[in-house]
Amino acid sequence: MAALFGLSLAVQWNDPDPLRWMVAYGIAAGLAGAAAAGYLPYRLNAAAFVLFLALVALTLPGLVDARRESFTSFQMRTASDEEPREVVGLALCAVWSGVQTWAARRGRRHKSGTP
Repeated sequence: MAALFGLSLAVQWNDPDPLRWMVAYGIAAGLAGAAAAGYLPYRLNAAAFVLFLALVALTLPGLVDARRESFTSFQMRTASDEEPREVVGLALCAVWSGVQTWAARRGRRHKSGTP
């Protein structure tokens, strides 16, 4: 997942608003990379999970009027194709940070001996 988020970060250079998305994918890539290296910080993953959920909630209305072609074509035919794709990327970041939060919490319980 660190590689996937890193690739997602790299392809944001041609986005109309690259900095925002590079930061988001950079956070996801960094936390996934840390987990792959054996460092799974509970609080950082939980904060990222909440952040990504909030961003999904803010951009979710963009899916209501989304064209089907937004997801079936690699080309952006209209400017409105961007927002639905962004929701999917943020949702993936949220899901993965949620998985890492769960794993970090589970690891904390096993270390402390709490069931």
